[in-house]
Amino acid sequence: MNMAHAVGVFLLVLVLGITNAQTPVPIPRACSSPTTNQYPFCNPKLSLDERIHDLIGRLQDEEKPPMMTARESPKGNVSRLGIPEYDWGANCVHGVQSRCGTKCPTSFANPNGLGATFNMSNVYAMAQVIGLELRSLWLQGVGENNGNNLPHLGLDCWSPNININRDPRWGRNQEVPGEDPYLSGQFAYAYTTGLQQGEDKRFLQAVVTLKHWAAYSLEDIPGTNINRYNFNAIVNSYDWANTYTPAFKAAVVEGKAKGVMCSYNALNNIPTCASTFLNNTLRGDWGFDGYVTSDSGAVGCIQNNHHYVSTNPEACAAAIKGGTDIDSGGDYDTSLLLAVSQNLIKISDVDLSLYRVLKIRFELGLFDPIDDQPYWHVSPDVVNTPASQALNLLATQQTLVLLKNSPLKGSSTLTLPFPKGKKVAVIGPHGNATGDMVGNYLGQICPDRSFDCVVSPFLAIQKLNVGGTTVYVEGTSVSGNTTSGFDAAIQAASAADYVVLMIGLDQGVEGEMHDRVNITLPGVQDQFSQKIISLGKPTAVVLLNGGAVAIDWIHDEADVAVLEAFYPGFQGGNAIATAIFGDYNPGGKMPYTVYRSDYIHQVNMTSMDMSLAPGRTYRYFKGAPLWPFGYGLTYTAFTLAWHNESDHHQFDENTEVPVHKLGAVTYVVTVNNTGKVAGDEVVQAYFQSPTDQKLIRQLFGFQRVHLLPGQQTEVKFTLSPSTFELGDEEGTVQVGRGVYTLHFTNGVDMTLSTSLTVA
Repeated sequence: MNMAHAVGVFLLVLVLGITNAQTPVPIPRACSSPTTNQYPFCNPKLSLDERIHDLIGRLQDEEKPPMMTARESPKGNVSRLGIPEYDWGANCVHGVQSRCGTKCPTSFANPNGLGATFNMSNVYAMAQVIGLELRSLWLQGVGENNGNNLPHLGLDCWSPNININRDPRWGRNQEVPGEDPYLSGQFAYAYTTGLQQGEDKRFLQAVVTLKHWAAYSLEDIPGTNINRYNFNAIVNSYDWANTYTPAFKAAVVEGKAKGVMCSYNALNNIPTCASTFLNNTLRGDWGFDGYVTSDSGAVGCIQNNHHYVSTNPEACAAAIKGGTDIDSGGDYDTSLLLAVSQNLIKISDVDLSLYRVLKIRFELGLFDPIDDQPYWHVSPDVVNTPASQALNLLATQQTLVLLKNSPLKGSSTLTLPFPKGKKVAVIGPHGNATGDMVGNYLGQICPDRSFDCVVSPFLAIQKLNVGGTTVYVEGTSVSGNTTSGFDAAIQAASAADYVVLMIGLDQGVEGEMHDRVNITLPGVQDQFSQKIISLGKPTAVVLLNGGAVAIDWIHDEADVAVLEAFYPGFQGGNAIATAIFGDYNPGGKMPYTVYRSDYIHQVNMTSMDMSLAPGRTYRYFKGAPLWPFGYGLTYTAFTLAWHNESDHHQFDENTEVPVHKLGAVTYVVTVNNTGKVAGDEVVQAYFQSPTDQKLIRQLFGFQRVHLLPGQQTEVKFTLSPSTFELGDEEGTVQVGRGVYTLHFTNGVDMTLSTSLTVA
């Protein structure tokens, strides 16, 4: 099925969930009584500016800080004006992070896997599901999936996380779409538009909160006192312009994102929540018109961790002056008015931030009549529908990356896919994974708060292996150091025709607040893997992980297949099983570089310099990785060719194209499936700059296509005046003049190259 058509059918089903709604509205709302409805701020005929200013003018000073404090519901209500509380801060990284309502929210694959799909229509459709489910769960009064029993959700998602996968040790690599700023920007744009835009164009369906602004990619460094709360990220102007901000810019300028979260770290000696970049870059240069929240406790970090100021009122004043409108913590609630009384800021400064905060609530339709607002009538039935799970399965299947597929010993037949009806042994710590498979930032997955409703890889493989037998033996845990389970696993693998070896990481190894010390397999998994692979059975190694895992010897020596599954989420078991048996042909591409194990000894975790030798990411790394960014195999075969051999010669070194006319330049590549099975190919477009001598190459476009055997299609890449924009050493973004080399590739073994002179 055409990908766009599949998404279109899904979105139609989504809209029907609104129109068929018939549930009552239990959520208290503003402007709902005959008395309060008479206030001008309740009058939809007035301008938004007039309404917000009217409301602020009616507030007493002590009523303001609670309205600017996240996760303090039921604080923030002003009963005398009929204004209910509002809980800021729902997380929606790959699904609504709430408790179950009548049904549990849909939980998708983690963003590192979604980045590997190179298919942003999936991300857009996922965000549409999240936005609508959030509305439904909010109307049901459902709270966050949090041990402290936080009250009902708000309608602002503290998502997506679009920081760069700068270092493979970072614990939160699972939350971000990859290492490339263009890919991350496309992800951010798709997520932003999908979440915020829904059926009713008058109002926001929900609100994104891009995180973490900015240059955030460190949790802690074991053995040191350096952590995310006190880290000072030193970023030069070149990297600021080319690596750390482009994804945010794409979401704000093109996607019209309405929220940004400032991070714990300092940026060039100034805590980010107090930095002028919030106002100067976001609001000034990019025209951002939304709200900024601190990360939880980050306002307090200004004083307590960075020692940028001496008192809590000074920290609040610094945050307000910097442009932080909401405090996720207790600092504004206790000290914001103290900052005013101490003449550190004016009440008008507070009102400016409050204006931006209230504006979001108005744009969500929370102060308008609800009879004709579809978002106030979203049925519980839209949550976790068969359509959303079908999308979930497809999106998860598209995350899978086939890294290696060796031929069987003495044969030309490749290891994968396995035939059905054979003896299959599923071996390893992730063979029966459920909770470990779904990653972090989770909503409640199963009604009983377990993970028993998640189908593990073993159970999914067992179900598909019709006519055969399937056994599971763990062998070892993820981080355990005992070999006591080796013998049973070796015995099961020896008796099998085929082996699925499921290894990798878990949240105990990597996650928020803890980075990795190395990038190899933890515990005794490496030793265990050697024992299993040395048996010589046809073996598929399946990796579950967030950040890259260096499996050097498996890459160099082992005659196996390697399937990268990331943290594949609720549908992960089913997706892996379909790929193992060939019911689905994996076609994902790596969203980050997989380095050799010694790479971490060559780079300092605290260095934010992308080009400092040996370099970070495919854009600057000059070494030989295990697997490069954009790499991924398939069970079929594709060819790439110029649609018209003369097309790519229309612009040569002797033909100069002015920057403003780049929008008229289009390259057309023909993709042909010459293999025997249907499959997906991702065509990636890169440029080499004539003026940036640090940059090796830069992604500027990609398209994923699905083709039946013998089928071909055309993939078009149209340039724009901004395609070749890069920041210089001073951070000035511009298009350099000269001869650009362009590459159109599948990331493996086919590349079409041409040149273009920009005048």
